[in-house]
Parts: sequence; C-alpha cells; structure tokens
Amino acid sequence: MTPRPLPRTLAPLEDESLVGLILRLAQHTGSSPAVIATRMGLTDRVGIHVPAGSLLALPPQRLAEAAHVAGLSLSEMENLLLAPLGERYGPLSQAHAPWYGPQLLTNPRRWVNLRSTQFCERCLAGRDNPLGAELGGSWKRHWHLPVVFVCVEHRRTLRRCCTSCGRPAHATRQGLIAHATYEGLHPIQCRAPSIFQTDFRERAVCGAYMSDRSRGRIVAKDRATREEIIDVQRRIDALLSPDGPAETQSCGEPVSVAQYFMDLRAVTALIYASWPQARPLAATEVLARAIECEAAGRHRSSRGLRSRVMGAPSRDYFLAPPATALTTGAILGIADRLLRATDRSEERTELVALYRREVEECHALGSRHVKDLVVSPPLSCILGLAPRPRRAATRGASQTPAAEAG
Repeated sequence: MTPRPLPRTLAPLEDESLVGLILRLAQHTGSSPAVIATRMGLTDRVGIHVPAGSLLALPPQRLAEAAHVAGLSLSEMENLLLAPLGERYGPLSQAHAPWYGPQLLTNPRRWVNLRSTQFCERCLAGRDNPLGAELGGSWKRHWHLPVVFVCVEHRRTLRRCCTSCGRPAHATRQGLIAHATYEGLHPIQCRAPSIFQTDFRERAVCGAYMSDRSRGRIVAKDRATREEIIDVQRRIDALLSPDGPAETQSCGEPVSVAQYFMDLRAVTALIYASWPQARPLAATEVLARAIECEAAGRHRSSRGLRSRVMGAPSRDYFLAPPATALTTGAILGIADRLLRATDRSEERTELVALYRREVEECHALGSRHVKDLVVSPPLSCILGLAPRPRRAATRGASQTPAAEAG
C-alpha cells in the first residue's frame, strides 16, 4: 500500500541533511523524529532507531517512498544524503575509497563524521522570516566533512560540541538521531543526555539551544591568521560546490576534484608524521604552533602504542583528521600549497623531503600505507611510489547495505 504524504511538508533548505529535515518536519507537524522517520519508511517501527546508513544512501524503492511521504522530488530527496558528495569528495567516493556500509566510515581515517556533526551558531539561527524563526536554520551536509571547518559567510569557525553540555552535536551510539521518540524538542536543541541526570528512567536531555545570531567563535585574533584560514576554506568550498570545476591541479597535473581530496588527506598525514619538517611552511606562527601542539600529541600516542603492543597500527594517529578548526586550516593550508606547487619549486622539494623524513626516520607511515590512501599518479610519481591498483566497488554497494546498517 502506498504510504500517505505527511499533512504538512517543508522544502529542503540549502545543503540540508536528512537529519535536519526530519527534525524540522517533526517540529512542523507536532510529532517526534521517530514518527517522521517511520512514515518516510526509514525504519519499520516507531521506537526502533533510524539506521545511521540512512544518512549515506537509500535503496531506490526506499528513496522513492521517503520522497513521496515528504512531498519531495527524487533529486531533492537524494540531495539530503551524504553519498552524492562523493562525486567531489574522494573519501566518500565509491571510485576512490569504496565503502559498503556506515561501519567503514566511522573509522576516523576515512575523514567523514557520520555519527556527529559540526555547526555554525549563526547559520542555525535561521533566516529572517517567520518559518526560519520558528524552525531555525539548516543542519548542513557539508558540516559532516572534516575539510569544512569555517563558515565563510559569517567568518566564524564551526563548533563541534554543545556549549552547554560539551558533548558532540548529534552524537549517538546507535542510529541516526538521539532520543528520536522525544516530542517537543526544537530542531536546534541539543539532544544529548543531560549532564545533571540523576534518574536513568527520566532520560533527560541537555536541551540547550545551539544557535545564536550574536555569538560564534572568531577564526583567529590576528588578521593574517584569520585571512589565511578563511582563504583556505574558501578554496575548499569552491571545489566542493556542485558548480565547481571538474578538475584541479595536484603536483602539476590535472586530477579530478575527488582525487585531489584523497591527495590532500595523504599529504596531511605526511605533515603530521614528519613534523616539524613542514613547520617553515606554516603561513603564520599561530598556525605553526597549532599544528605543533597537536602533532606532538599524536607522536606521543603513536610511540606509546608501539611500546606497548608490537606491530600495533600506530599510523592511525597520523591518518585521522585534525582535531580543531584552527589546526585544520593550518595543516590543510600547507598541504594545499604543496599539492599546487610547480616543478622545481621549494614546495615541491619540501614535499619529497616530508616523505623521505617519514620513511627514513619516523617509520610510522611506510610506502604501502601511503599507497593505501589511494594517491594520484602525479603524487605517486613525485614520491617515487608505484601507483596502487584501484578496487572497484561492487554494484549497489552504496545503497542497500548502507541504508540498512545501523
């Protein structure tokens, strides 16, 4: 039987995620996110968690059913999901980094925040119109990508945690939406368990509002650092935009935008693993210190793990994305300059030096590990690596397994 459409529907906001739309629909219809998700066919029964894979991709039949219930076209429904971002973002691409369900994407080295998100307090405040004031702004898809760390429009760094309880935004151990059966929570309220909860049976939530038109963390106090970070984010945003170029430069040769992000991830790992080799390349001293602090912690953790467990995968400490917005902008700025460097330039020489220092002295990332990151032929050539054979994704891998897994 064909399900009935919701009595009240909403048009998706710019770059809105499926989670954001479900939360707004719940508020708009006076029901819970679990009821909305069940009506859309995302889960079989109210009270059963919405599979986390629903945020990635949906099988054709479930996609059509959800679109019908929400009053959306198929393209509008699909553009609420993360998988389409893989056309431009390599770590989500089936061609460059095949995945067969959400479990593979929860590993930090995959550079996708599936079970939590970032947010801009000013964006969440919504537009100056009645609907925006009532429901708030868009929980954006691109906020799930670690390479997005600044809101260029508001010139503010993205937050990762609720300012009240300190827990990651939208974090949940199971499913897509925390406390999905709760009614009455606004789309921009924190759904994490309350830090003051004394009776487990009450299952209280934090409930703090995460939007604020007047607040938001400034990118940096000094102008040079601030402008550098915003410029890095602006270049990344241009590549991630659906209207952006199909190709960009990596090591002097054109590569697809998706491949560029694979190279960016690999060079970032080399910078961490060989630090302080790349310190002179930081745009400002503030940015150099930001990387230095985080790199030192990663090296300590890596050495500690190797000393305790022989053969342990300590390289994962260098493969994970940066932990703060400032460090993200700092290290991606260096990685981007290295990839855009021309032949015989100092940056090109420095890129080779990073790899040689890592292989000869640090030993955390061997040639096999770098090739496993699926770097481009130009970058492989510069580093003296044989290109890694690319594994093709199995047909339908981005749909059913992702949507049905929790």
